Amino acid sequence: MKKKLTVEKEREVLILAENITYSRVGDWYDMTWQDLKLDIICPKNRAGHAALPCIVWICGGAFITERKDIWAPEMMYYAERGVTVALVDYRTSDKGSFPAGLVDIKTAIRFLKAHAADFCIDPDRIFTMGESAGGTLSTLAGVTAGLPEFDCGEWLEYSSAPKGAVDIYGLTDLSYFGGKIPDSEAVPSWQFTAFLGNDPKWASKKASAVNYVNEHTCPFLILHGDIDDTVPIAQSDALYEKLVSCGVQADYYVISGANHGDELIYQNEVKEIVLDFVKRTR
Repeated sequence: MKKKLTVEKEREVLILAENITYSRVGDWYDMTWQDLKLDIICPKNRAGHAALPCIVWICGGAFITERKDIWAPEMMYYAERGVTVALVDYRTSDKGSFPAGLVDIKTAIRFLKAHAADFCIDPDRIFTMGESAGGTLSTLAGVTAGLPEFDCGEWLEYSSAPKGAVDIYGLTDLSYFGGKIPDSEAVPSWQFTAFLGNDPKWASKKASAVNYVNEHTCPFLILHGDIDDTVPIAQSDALYEKLVSCGVQADYYVISGANHGDELIYQNEVKEIVLDFVKRTR
């Protein structure tokens, strides 16, 4: 059977540009190198294309594991609606304790700004977004703009400051490593201890996003399930309260009946909230 089909172009075609090296870091006691990679979901035909906002997606995994591409199917929702998405590798705690992962995310942001024209990215509208450990790093990237201690490596002629940050049930206050147990009575697991390294008292202060929030902090969107049994919702409460007290634009959505990593948090209704945040934050 032979038929002629007339098709109207309803959407543009997207591609996945895979395994782009954005940084090289020391590995195996600094005797060799590790390439840090990112994938980019962007329009196939980029010549003359309008610059798009970009989400830097940061996978979770208790700081001991991550895989940049595992959430790629969920990220297609944003790419199909006019957002470039970068899926980013970072060093986990077996490769480097804090601030290694944060340094990597900030380097990735600078790389994307340096190569914005290659991938239809508006360098002034790059947003971080992550879940769990990735939410911690997304939040830290959002609150540490302009602090040179976390900016090292490549592409230093560009700012690592994102336009906004999305925190999905990340840790924001690690002060209990310094001896204070929060009201939630949550005691961190060994994974977070590995993330903080050999000086947990110092690192717990430095890795607590609430310690950096000020009136110049970028806008935030916070998502957390109300029955999260891994990262207490008090962590998001603390961040939101600090943001509001400093006059920072912040939206906070508590997802009813959602646990840690719950599929409810990835439903289209929630994704529309994220998309609206990215599209209206300029």
